[in-house]
Amino acid sequence: MNRILPLPSACNFRDFGGYETRDGRRVRWGRLYRSGALAPLSAEDLERVRALGARAVLDLRRADERLVAPNPDLGPEVIEWHWAEGEERSPIAGRNFPPQVDPAVVRAAMLAMYGEMWQSLRTRLRGVFGGLADAAGAPVILHCTVGKDRTGIAAALVLTALGVPRERVLEDYVLTNEAVDLEERLARGVAGAVGGLGLAESTRHLLRLPTEVRAMVLRADPDYLEAAFAGMEREFGGVEAYLERALGVDAAARERLAGELLE
Repeated sequence: MNRILPLPSACNFRDFGGYETRDGRRVRWGRLYRSGALAPLSAEDLERVRALGARAVLDLRRADERLVAPNPDLGPEVIEWHWAEGEERSPIAGRNFPPQVDPAVVRAAMLAMYGEMWQSLRTRLRGVFGGLADAAGAPVILHCTVGKDRTGIAAALVLTALGVPRERVLEDYVLTNEAVDLEERLARGVAGAVGGLGLAESTRHLLRLPTEVRAMVLRADPDYLEAAFAGMEREFGGVEAYLERALGVDAAARERLAGELLE
């Protein structure tokens, strides 16, 4: 099956099912979708997304992002989930890097961001699993603005909870680099325009960075996601322990999830 859906106006919209688990089962196709902002969808692509039959949209964006680029109406049966801000101490959002900043400095900031995002997003990550439980195996769409950072961590944790090996989880994360040209999307427009990204004011300063510097922000680097896993492992002793103790996703919850999403 084609993991990257043929939706020209979508940003990084793809199916993250189909991965084999450590016990030989497989994540069901057509149940788990991940994406960037949905606001830029053309009328034609919006109809295609509606036809997927999603029953929930799990929106990881901040309130200012939702205000700039509100989600389109996917139908009366679709429940939209979003959460209170909590703490989001991103070294990228709201930070004005100097024009001559070294790309290595920005890459280090991205590693630091991932190294703590699993903490600052805890409320939203816990909510993702609540939304999946509520959907009871029906299709869901998980998204943020570009579908890489917050969505990347959330999707990685969902796949991990289902028993997908780390190498496949990383493979899904870096697929962003093939699924979308984020630099080109920035050039199209930043909010609401077809193919744009819907950037909030707190992140528009990224448009002023040199291309080679901005690439450190836009790239899905496996080291970024590994930094998140390393943080969970340092504090909790493992990702499964983080799922259980921080997000409330214990063995019983993982087995219920597996019963709904694995075949």
